[in-house]
Amino acid sequence: MRALTVSEIIRLWETAYRYHPVDRALSMLQPVLPDQSRDELAALSIGQRDGLLLALRRATFGDVLPGVNQCPVCASLVEFELSCQSLQSGATPPHPEQLTEGGYKLMIRPLNSFDLADVAMAATESESHTVLLQRCVSEAFYQDQPVEPGALPMEIEERIAATALAADAQAETLLDVSCPDCQHRWQSVLDIAHVLWLEISARAQRLLHEVHVLAKAYGWHEAEILELSAERRAAYLQMAIV
Repeated sequence: MRALTVSEIIRLWETAYRYHPVDRALSMLQPVLPDQSRDELAALSIGQRDGLLLALRRATFGDVLPGVNQCPVCASLVEFELSCQSLQSGATPPHPEQLTEGGYKLMIRPLNSFDLADVAMAATESESHTVLLQRCVSEAFYQDQPVEPGALPMEIEERIAATALAADAQAETLLDVSCPDCQHRWQSVLDIAHVLWLEISARAQRLLHEVHVLAKAYGWHEAEILELSAERRAAYLQMAIV
């Protein structure tokens, strides 16, 4: 996985901000995976997609991923660091999982970006729940007779979410967080697509500020400034603001 170029970072920032988060995640991957179409990227399981986003984050911004979380008990801010490589390691490939209980036999497949897009279009929480069931349950039988996913009993539905996560373990990354002030422990979900987008946005705006300062100081064009290495831009910036 190669890093995003500075020009790609700015282009993403000025276009992808208006996209739905599902589309934005795919847009961040497209520049570095030109051989894969958008539909091919969307067909990847969420765990596979997030694994690629972690690799992209590591290549572009480094392996160390800083994080901050608020303690739900004492409201203290807890800062920590994660390793993108460690988060990627040990991930099992996505695979269909069978759920058998109470005479029901279901085949649950990993969710992908197409599924999340359909869920996002639902008008109500109840409708999104129904869409999610219909998307991830590829086969459903009761005593060897086919049934509709929407007709499943509540106790079976509750098992489907856990089974879907088992089918794609990297689709949900849970972080164990501990508060140093009150010793409370809890789990937090890492949304790498959201985190990476925030970093891209911050870097793009910093780059545009650098372009503004250097263009004003030296009369250079944006393309000329962005072609400079980060080290040379920093050196010229220091001289320009003295």
